[in-house]
Amino acid sequence: MKQWRGWVLAGALIGAPAAQGMEIADLLGAPQPDAPVAAAQAPVIAWVANERAVRNLWVARAPDFAPRRLTRYDQDDGQVLSSLALSADGRALAYVRGGGPDAAGNASNPVGDPDGAEQAVWVVATDGAADGAVAPQRVGAGRGVMFAPGGDALIVQGKGVSCQANPLTQAKAPAWCVEGLLKTRGASSAVAFSPDGGRLLFVSNRGDHSFIGVLDLAAREVRWIAPDFNNDSAPAWSPDGKRIAFLRTAGTRPGQAFDLTAANPFEVWVGDADSGQARRVFRSSDSAGGYAQFAVTEPLRWSRDGRLLFASEQSGWLQWYALSPEGGAPVAVSRGECEVETAALSDTGTLVYSANCDDIERRQVYSAAAGAAPKRLSGDGQIATDPLPLAGAQWIAFRHADARRPTAIAVMPATGGEPRRIFPARLPDAFPLQSLVEPKTITLRAADGVISHATVFLPPASFEGKRPALVYVHGGPIRQMLPGWHYSSYYYNDYASNQWLASRGFVVLALNFRAGTGYGQAFRRAARQGPRGASEYQDVLAAHKHLAGLEQVDARRIGIYGGSYGGYLTAQALSRNSDLFAAGVDRHGVHDWRESAKGGDNSGLWGLKPDELELAGQSSPVAQVQGWRSPVLFVHGDDDRAVKFSQSIDLVERLRAQGAAVETLVVPDEDHFFLRYATWMRVHRSTMDFFERQLTP
Repeated sequence: MKQWRGWVLAGALIGAPAAQGMEIADLLGAPQPDAPVAAAQAPVIAWVANERAVRNLWVARAPDFAPRRLTRYDQDDGQVLSSLALSADGRALAYVRGGGPDAAGNASNPVGDPDGAEQAVWVVATDGAADGAVAPQRVGAGRGVMFAPGGDALIVQGKGVSCQANPLTQAKAPAWCVEGLLKTRGASSAVAFSPDGGRLLFVSNRGDHSFIGVLDLAAREVRWIAPDFNNDSAPAWSPDGKRIAFLRTAGTRPGQAFDLTAANPFEVWVGDADSGQARRVFRSSDSAGGYAQFAVTEPLRWSRDGRLLFASEQSGWLQWYALSPEGGAPVAVSRGECEVETAALSDTGTLVYSANCDDIERRQVYSAAAGAAPKRLSGDGQIATDPLPLAGAQWIAFRHADARRPTAIAVMPATGGEPRRIFPARLPDAFPLQSLVEPKTITLRAADGVISHATVFLPPASFEGKRPALVYVHGGPIRQMLPGWHYSSYYYNDYASNQWLASRGFVVLALNFRAGTGYGQAFRRAARQGPRGASEYQDVLAAHKHLAGLEQVDARRIGIYGGSYGGYLTAQALSRNSDLFAAGVDRHGVHDWRESAKGGDNSGLWGLKPDELELAGQSSPVAQVQGWRSPVLFVHGDDDRAVKFSQSIDLVERLRAQGAAVETLVVPDEDHFFLRYATWMRVHRSTMDFFERQLTP
């Protein structure tokens, strides 16, 4: 508790709210729900609600969809709830509590608890008394979980694949349910039970190749499906359980590293579950694969009406296609110059998905039945994501937001209609709903002709004279900021921050630069980006030029801020153009691509070759650090597994050595994504305080 009081005091000293404008704590006072999950055979949904970083589980059932809380966690301890899985009948919910281990085996522990933390699987009944009256039961250490078909056992993913009895049931676990269920070589991941429940489909990752395996539970025998010198993934059972479809890509050659900007071919194979023999039924074009198979959950599905559905960028946009298991030409299911982000299959074989086809800056929900054109289900001006068709095919659950109303769990009829926001049912009284601005969407043209996108937040008309301005740059880089509350918790926070900054008199431009998602494959794979030339920095300059040309902006008082990849672009701006950018806040940014190329975190996923390292160094902020004159605030948690803490150590020391104006906010034990509410409050208030001191006369 002493630590908490200290943080509040620090926030009060460095970022106490002024009399004008709203307060960031009120903006972030509403519960933030994660994407819902659904039961296979009952119209039941469950989700995680994050209320000031106190995370709890909730459940609702059709047709009334009255939310009920299942757990009573009450601490801002940074312990995430993830991997939710409902039993087929919706009467039990399994989940994982806690973050994964670091390289030394220590689980995520953002509060620095001297007793440490753990990552474990739990299960709780969904049909008990309301408001968490039935305590969850711990199952065991693990990072993933799924129910066995009868609900009497749980498959736990940890160092291997194990089976544990469901502590909520009185029934005895099946005979095949043993702790060491799967101990084959490689990292095995359970995928799905066969329709009759007698076999378990899994993927065995061997590093430079991977296999599809089928475990016969009664015989305790593994059948490999057409093993070869490839990476096989995303297996799916046929409805009758006789065949298995999977994706195949090339194996990893010696010295070859994963490159998130690459595009490559993929193949769809169909195999016999008994014999293990398989054949190729489809091969994509050379540039259709890579991102779709990396970014999409379950990029291959076998629908109940017998079709294979898969995600592909063969049109230059991420779309879904249908294919006969016997082969032939695929047929487009989703269509248009737009991106499908999440998708799910209904009982009837209808694909329900979220995309930006009618408004490229937002998200809409669509349904596409076999042989029919897609039908839009959600309305204008909304951000509708993560749709789930519920058992019985009468309802769709999804997440809903707009420019003013924050993200909520919503439901609507499967045929579409006005969304019913069920959680939170009402916003806190202090939430400044009517004070929020409606961001304006614009496009920008860089000096090299590339078109980027942005949203602009203007301060209230009560602010007179020339105003300071900020360029906000997102992370990723495969992200897209929206003109409304974001479905990602990290960017939900940054949307709140941009609204708060605008309420205090700043003009804020949130930039969707090249290398991001939402605008097609060519935009995402733009040439010479990141460590291969930093071409996206030209979009940052275009954003500055736009702000400097606005009548209400003082061009001498333009700053920049962002996190992760946005921290990298902030550092680029201050090292290359301190003459343009007067100040910046760099949150856990990448500062030297050569260090990233050594691996060990997510910033190394560029597949850099030895002959590219010189260019990578020249494309890094450290290459031009001598020109850095503008003041900067560095923010970093030291348990960052996405961008090494050492990236900030190096740049801070370089700047201090040359006498630059450096301020720091280091958060011990905190994660890259700032898992605690207390951390976010410090970050937001420190950012506001810094920019008000540096950019306000």
